[in-house]
Amino acid sequence: MNISRNKWWIFIFLIIAAAIVLTIVAAPSNNKLLAGSTFGKSPNGYGAWYEYMIEQGVMIERWQKPFSELKPHENKISFIKIVPPQIKLFHSLSEVEKKWIKQGNTMVVLGINATATAASFNTTQSYKNLDITIDTTLRKKSPENSILEDDYGAIVWQENMGKGKIIYAVTPYLAANAYQSNPDNYQFLAQLVNHNSLILVDEYLHGYKDKEVINKESQSKQNNILTYFSKTVWLPITIQIIILIVIAIASKFPRFGQPKIIKRIQIDNSQAYIQALAGVLEKAECSNFVVKTITKDEKSQLQHSLGLRKGNISDDILLNEWAQATGKDSRQLGKLLKFAHSDSRLNYAQLVKWVQTWQQFR
Repeated sequence: MNISRNKWWIFIFLIIAAAIVLTIVAAPSNNKLLAGSTFGKSPNGYGAWYEYMIEQGVMIERWQKPFSELKPHENKISFIKIVPPQIKLFHSLSEVEKKWIKQGNTMVVLGINATATAASFNTTQSYKNLDITIDTTLRKKSPENSILEDDYGAIVWQENMGKGKIIYAVTPYLAANAYQSNPDNYQFLAQLVNHNSLILVDEYLHGYKDKEVINKESQSKQNNILTYFSKTVWLPITIQIIILIVIAIASKFPRFGQPKIIKRIQIDNSQAYIQALAGVLEKAECSNFVVKTITKDEKSQLQHSLGLRKGNISDDILLNEWAQATGKDSRQLGKLLKFAHSDSRLNYAQLVKWVQTWQQFR
């Protein structure tokens, strides 16, 4: 059966319109991929800590609604916000949050915005009988009530408010999955929140919502759009535009201008090779090869910047020259260089941290 050209254009237009609608409606939410969620199993997630708290017999739940819907509870509550690094949080409490804290509740905010300092990226901080691993150079200058601090400033601190308090931390990874080998981090966060009978973890911040919240927000958005269009001239204008498009397609509306010549995409063979090699090394778990290769390159660039001769020189000579040139302690640099001589393999999180430390030395 032959189909006329007009009908083909109408058919194609309907397919494109349906594809656009499906893309808008069914597009996944990127918020669920943000770090800090207790649903996350990656190194920056908090799934392991959540299971740890359940094993301790603690009353802990995931909160998947706006904070304003948190009803008064007969017992005191600890409310935890784990702020992803993608969100620069200059935390300002709302009146609802202030009133709730003053009633004797506790709010814990992990990942508050702070100032980068000269502190080492990886440090071990002591708190009572715990040794806590901290991987950040961020510090808060001179807070009143420090809980965890060093010479560069506070890492964890609190502010009293009425009968309650709010606790801040500069790192969102205080008890992330990456620290499962260091249970002191898990115990430390548990001590911060475990003095109340109920603990709520904010998952609404990461895009996880109860069904009733989703239905309510969808209905509210739909009503707002319909109400807006019904009160403006955009509704009749939109209808007229759609009618004109349909008529134009149906009447063989000629296209404008000359056809464009599509340029062939030039493939960067070097980049494609590097990406392919990286994929093979990742699957083969050859982190040692990556460490040795990067160390060789970084060492060569460091020699060049120090004005040393080309070629392989001993680590001791390089450390001495670097210490004399910068006036800084070379022990951290020495640790980086030792990884190239070690047979132990680094996992993904350790490898990323190792590369980031090299970047700091640059």
